[in-house]
Formats: sequence, C-alpha cells, structure tokens
Amino acid sequence: MKDLHSTPFPPRHTSQCDSCVFQHHSLRSPDFSQAFVGGQKGYQAYRDLPWDLQKIHQSTIKIRHLEPWKIAVIVIGTAAAAAIAIALLVYFLAYDQKLFYYSANVKITNIRYNNEFSRQSSGRFRDLSERVERLIDKTFYNSILRKKYIRSRLIRVSPDTDGVMAEALLTFWFSSTDSREVLRERVGKILRRGLKRYTGPLRINVRSSTISSKYIT
Repeated sequence: MKDLHSTPFPPRHTSQCDSCVFQHHSLRSPDFSQAFVGGQKGYQAYRDLPWDLQKIHQSTIKIRHLEPWKIAVIVIGTAAAAAIAIALLVYFLAYDQKLFYYSANVKITNIRYNNEFSRQSSGRFRDLSERVERLIDKTFYNSILRKKYIRSRLIRVSPDTDGVMAEALLTFWFSSTDSREVLRERVGKILRRGLKRYTGPLRINVRSSTISSKYIT
C-alpha cells in the first residue's frame, strides 16, 4: 500500500487550460473601485455629512428629479385648496349672515306731540331722531353686540299718555341659524340698561319702553 501522505499533489496550473474543469481563482474579491471611482467619492462625501444634512440632501435630490408635470399638479392642487378655504371662510362670514330687524318703542314724557312729528322732514322730527338715534347707537356700541349692531333709525313718532312714543328701527347682523326671539331678549336687556343710564335732556319711561321683532323683506 502506498503511503498517501507521500503522494504529492499535482502542481498548480499557472496558465489557462481548456481541459481543466476548475480554473485557478484568486481568493480576493473583484476590485470595482476603478469602475465607480466618481460614485464612491460622492457616496463617501454623503456619508460624512451629519444625519440632518443628509435628509436635506436627499430632499434636494428628490426635488431635482421631479418632472415638470408633477410640479404643475402640486402647484395647481395647492392653489385649489387655498381657493376652497377662502371660499368657505367668505361663505361663513358673509353669506351665512342675515339681517335682523327690531322695533324699539321709547316712551318720552317731557315732549308733547305736535303735527310736525308726522313729517320726517320737519325740524322737530329731525331733532328728536338725532337724539334718540345717538342714544341707541351709544348703548349698543358700548355693549357685547357692538360688532353685530349696524344702525338705528327713527321711523315714527306717535302721541301717547303723558308724552310721545318714538319708534326706532334697529338693524343687526346675526348668523342665519340664530334665534330671532332669543336675540330679541338680549337686545331688549341691553337697550333698557342703556335707557336707565341715560342722563340727557330727554325724560324716558323705561318701563313703558318696549322692543319687538320686526320682519322686513
């Protein structure tokens, strides 16, 4: 029996041989550095950046690669969303609002009725309307309804026991979903409070002064 340990191994091929099944291969991995020199340098520079700058760098690369039609879609979508938001805001601030009218009857005891009060163009009517409207305007401008209050206008002066009854039309700008009667009570409380605090030349009977809803189309 031959000694297996003494049997020499076949010499290693140093040249290419077509008949060999196994070729001589180097244990080292292929060197691709020459093929990717530029990319390797760029990647190494990217890896050297802090993580937050890497994200910015990635976002910049993505934006650069966006196609023109995608940019157009983004711009149009943003503009459409802004237009819808503005339209809804305008609707709820303007179109959802409604004019509310109330009739305030103020009893004045130190003025006697005269036929001139039947004409709105007369001097007495204009003088009384200026005083009454100034009183009402001041009352609501100093109240919580100052942003809802629009104006007041004296529309009629009629004779009453121990004086005259001045009827003024009050205009407010409330939401269309608000209750007219609930708001009437609030308007009435504020008006009566203002009449009690009044210290001008007119003598006002607060108890006989009333306010009611006025429906105008």
